[in-house]
Amino acid sequence: MVAQRSIGFGRGILFCRWLSPEALGQWEMVYSFLLLAAPLAVLGIPGSFGRYLEHFRQRGHLITFLTRTAAWTVVCGASAVGIVVWFAPQFSHLLFGNYEQERLVQGIALCLAAIILHHALTSLLIALRLFRVVSAMNFVHSMLFAILALGLLAFNASVSSILIGYGVACLVASLGAIAWVGPGLCQAEQPVDILPQSEFWSRMLRFAFFVWLTDMLAHLFAIVDRYMILHVSGMPSVEALQQVGYYHGSRIVPLLLVSFADMFSGMVMPHLSHDWEAGRRAHVGRQVNFSIKLTSLGMVGFGVGVLLFSPLLFEVALAGKYTAGLAVLPWTLTGCVWFGIYVIAQNYLWCAEHARLAAIPLAIGLAVNIGLNILLLPLWGLYGAVVATGISTLVCLAILLLMNQHHGLKLDRGTWLLALLPATLVVGPGLAAAAWVSLVPFAVKTNLIFTNHEHVVLRRWYRVAKEKIAPLLRLRTPTTNPVTSKIHTS
Repeated sequence: MVAQRSIGFGRGILFCRWLSPEALGQWEMVYSFLLLAAPLAVLGIPGSFGRYLEHFRQRGHLITFLTRTAAWTVVCGASAVGIVVWFAPQFSHLLFGNYEQERLVQGIALCLAAIILHHALTSLLIALRLFRVVSAMNFVHSMLFAILALGLLAFNASVSSILIGYGVACLVASLGAIAWVGPGLCQAEQPVDILPQSEFWSRMLRFAFFVWLTDMLAHLFAIVDRYMILHVSGMPSVEALQQVGYYHGSRIVPLLLVSFADMFSGMVMPHLSHDWEAGRRAHVGRQVNFSIKLTSLGMVGFGVGVLLFSPLLFEVALAGKYTAGLAVLPWTLTGCVWFGIYVIAQNYLWCAEHARLAAIPLAIGLAVNIGLNILLLPLWGLYGAVVATGISTLVCLAILLLMNQHHGLKLDRGTWLLALLPATLVVGPGLAAAAWVSLVPFAVKTNLIFTNHEHVVLRRWYRVAKEKIAPLLRLRTPTTNPVTSKIHTS
């Protein structure tokens, strides 16, 4: 995963260096549309894999689950591709502010099909807890995307080159994953009885609909500021796309945090679902609290480092082409950290099968985001759009945490304190670093942040990590009784 993120970061840097701000803004609009359309096209069914695959697997209906959801995904995906091709002029205006990019939109439709396949397989493999396969698939995708896109950009520095590389990489990585796990899935035990369609879909579709609604609101929330810059700011389309390109430059590093939170949330969800089904609901609450704390503390620490080295990033790595992005970086980082915490926290509502409620914070946040953009875009331009997104993200997170608390999640003071910690990034690297460094000793030495149980877990992790790392560093470690050590670790 580290290698994959490193490849993605280097690829993003080269995109910024080789493309003009306008072309980079076009790619940002295309990429944001693909991320929005892929989950919406399949109506949320792959998003429910993490919650319900284990449910049907324990009842002997894994094959039934796989065949029915695969058929659903194929039909919905093909329909979505056809709609984009049929209404190509309208989508061209939506994405680029003109009606002249029909051919590019047709390429976007083909790429959308490959992305739907890739996302559905990723959701399936995560639900099966085959995380090594997911990591390998994502690594192959990232590597191929970098090689193909950068190779094509060397001959034609345009959005179409990146689009071709992205689509082909999704397709090849997906086919490789199918070849890897397909034979094993085909050998799964056949069901002993027939599961009625009504019984299969009734419960799952209710959950999937609200996952779909939540995904739609989440992606709209994540991209609405760019679309408002293009369509509401009053700027000519060329200038608006340049501003979107500057915004993309400021998001290269912060998006690493969001992608980590998405992956971490997907990895945790099947385990939380397993504990919930087993009746260990208090344990699920403790795990969600612990995950929120670790996510916030780690992301804010990373964000402080980004702010400290941001002049070097923008002046050297980005060749000084995106200085407008540097001005909005603190707010971009803050909003991305809050959104990462949100992604982790919403797992509790999903486990409790209150997926429909997860749409409420996003709907309110989206309304706040649109309202603030209408107010701040004419006054501050790009800076106003980024500030609006950051404030509305905090509103979303606060509402979600209150809803979790209402439905049984016992939030302690450490969770609330660390949920507010990202706000320190807005004031600059010096004060943010001071706040983070001051807080860490309290987190380690006192119960201000972590509970007694969480301290026990952290100490156990430290001992295990030390035992793993010590041989690599050729350090002498105390000899322990293997039986006692095994029992203690367990």
